[in-house]
Amino acid sequence: MNHNYYYTLLGRRAGGPGTPVVSDCSESLQLRYATTTPGGLLVGTGGNTQADWEGLVYSGLFLEVWASTPLLVLGTQLYLDSAKTQEIQVDNGGFRIEENFFSYQTGVGVVTIDPIPQPSDNQIRISGPSPTSCQLNGPYTQTVWVARDQWQQVDRLWLDTALTQPFVGGGNWFHADDLTIPAAGTTLQVNNCGWVIGFYAC
Repeated sequence: MNHNYYYTLLGRRAGGPGTPVVSDCSESLQLRYATTTPGGLLVGTGGNTQADWEGLVYSGLFLEVWASTPLLVLGTQLYLDSAKTQEIQVDNGGFRIEENFFSYQTGVGVVTIDPIPQPSDNQIRISGPSPTSCQLNGPYTQTVWVARDQWQQVDRLWLDTALTQPFVGGGNWFHADDLTIPAAGTTLQVNNCGWVIGFYAC
């Protein structure tokens, strides 16, 4: 995929406002989607290729959800609350949770699912926290681990190589050292559970 094409096409619009910082690290997941209908239904991407999976980054839309099953499988239903009473309302398209690319039907759950293989335990260095996006200079003093080989594709940051201790981001923005992972002028906003909740192509 030509990331420069997307930056040229979308420019600063590649970023999103993110979502509120969460205060605990429950069993929530990060759902990536493309847009919403005027009625508020979630819309995914139109295809089912790795390029479509990658393309869900550039809309910058993230949503915290809770799953009805421990693992994302056929029939898993997704909810907007930890009590699992408000199911997500979907129009159409493909959606993404970490390495999984799937289609979803409200009332039924996940109807197709395809994992997109990605590298794991990738140690990288990131800058100190910034309250605003586009602070792209070091020093890169924090070491974290991610399960991706491109900074733009990172879903979650971890403090350990086993990917069990989430990085506490505090809702701040971070840039990755291009020597350890390609960052291409992008900063990511990270919450207290290590989830990426904002994306900005500077």
